Amino acid sequence: MLAILIQAIRFIAVILAAYFFKRTGFLKQADGDTVSRIIVYFTLPATIIIGMSGTELNRTVLLFMTIGLLANLMLSLVGGFLWHKKGAIDQSMMVFTISGYNIGNFALPFIQGFFPAAIPLLGSFDIGNALMLSGGTSLMVDQMDKEQQEKIVFTDMLRRLFASPPFTTYILMFGLALFHYTLPSPVMSVVEIFASGNAFLSMFMIGLYLELNVNRFQLKKAFRLLGIRYGSAAILSVLLYLVLPLSPIEKGVLVLVLFSPFASLHAINAILYKNEPSFVGFISSLSIICSLILMTGIFALLF
Repeated sequence: MLAILIQAIRFIAVILAAYFFKRTGFLKQADGDTVSRIIVYFTLPATIIIGMSGTELNRTVLLFMTIGLLANLMLSLVGGFLWHKKGAIDQSMMVFTISGYNIGNFALPFIQGFFPAAIPLLGSFDIGNALMLSGGTSLMVDQMDKEQQEKIVFTDMLRRLFASPPFTTYILMFGLALFHYTLPSPVMSVVEIFASGNAFLSMFMIGLYLELNVNRFQLKKAFRLLGIRYGSAAILSVLLYLVLPLSPIEKGVLVLVLFSPFASLHAINAILYKNEPSFVGFISSLSIICSLILMTGIFALLF
């Protein structure tokens, strides 16, 4: 328990340090874009390579990939149904809030700190998750609102997916696993240098993006949206924990993933669908705080 709290405190310390530097003017929120690019193009792909090197494609890996896709699909449908009587903008906000998981910049560095062997499972889940984040959920939102101006086709989704270095790295590592090929030690030693900075940079980026300014109406709306998100995560977690034929550790990793924060791509999509940027930034920040608390508690309980 002490080790779990120490790890959580370390993450909180990095987030608060970045937020402090932003508030004092030493750094700007725009600097988060630079840090984000470093993560996406260097440290996160390196972390994926390190974690998935030597992975065997088994039933569990494929199951996590399927759950990543189906969980997003099901929750998108639930979100659309719950707010189907509201306007198109509010309905899109519900769908984007209730579904989608921030794996690369939060769940992976968080769980990696406690359980590095979980990275292949996280990567498998994130492949299914990425299919929805990169176009699948937007396509569903468009189908819910016939007046949406743009339709996303399958080729657009593929183009977006393979434009993402982390997703391309996942596919590459799964391809190597399919042929039982492991990267040589000299290559891995170089990759490890890049991977070592991923957790710090991910938390630092979150701190730079952290926004806590909101009015009372928006606060009430945010709590309602996140209440539905985490309530759905709790129901889904209990069902999957009781039903799936997985080991206790694998079930625990799956539960942790389901409580990860609002996805960054969904925050971008919510703004594209005309939701207020300041509100989207706030709910994204609040989701990170909630997930950090909940995932720490879940880890202490299950592990």
